[in-house]
Amino acid sequence: MAALLLFIALGLGGAAMLFRYAHAQVFYGNSWAVDVCSASTLLCGHPDYLAFAAAGTLVLALGAGIGRALSGD
Repeated sequence: MAALLLFIALGLGGAAMLFRYAHAQVFYGNSWAVDVCSASTLLCGHPDYLAFAAAGTLVLALGAGIGRALSGD
């Protein structure tokens, strides 16, 4: 379970970085950035939402990993 949550946290963090970079590149008219931001204008304007979700999922993954280690499984 901890490994799955860690994988999800990494995916959310990567998506946050992608949307942040795309938001910065829209000003220059890069076509891929325009496509990304047109797919989700909310996440392009606020990539921190994905970063907060990644941080929360990472906390859950660490909690699950520590819980499993302490339970002896």
